[in-house]
Amino acid sequence: MNSDLMREFIELFDTMPDNIHRLVFFSQQSKYKVLSNASANKQLNSLCKQLKIREITMHGLRHTKASVMLYRGVSIYYVSEFLGHGDIETTIRDYAHIVKELRREDEEKMLEALV
Repeated sequence: MNSDLMREFIELFDTMPDNIHRLVFFSQQSKYKVLSNASANKQLNSLCKQLKIREITMHGLRHTKASVMLYRGVSIYYVSEFLGHGDIETTIRDYAHIVKELRREDEEKMLEALV
């Protein structure tokens, strides 16, 4: 977690109502007292509709973030760690289409360097 994100969490902790469980994503209505994925997706879809943009799920946002990181040159090792994958093979499998595309771009760069 970088310092900018940590500052955002500190601000969130300072402004959110306290709860006895000290949970960040606390939900009194939830059986387990945490915001469920279904509830988060429902709120996200409502926001997308308000903004008149294409709806996306929380998992879709996660995949998009990882894809953007790879396209921006972040190493697959870091992306794998960021996603919390148990091993890099999972990341390579899930993002194989991007890895292959980036490899083609690397081949083109290599050929340009030789000319």
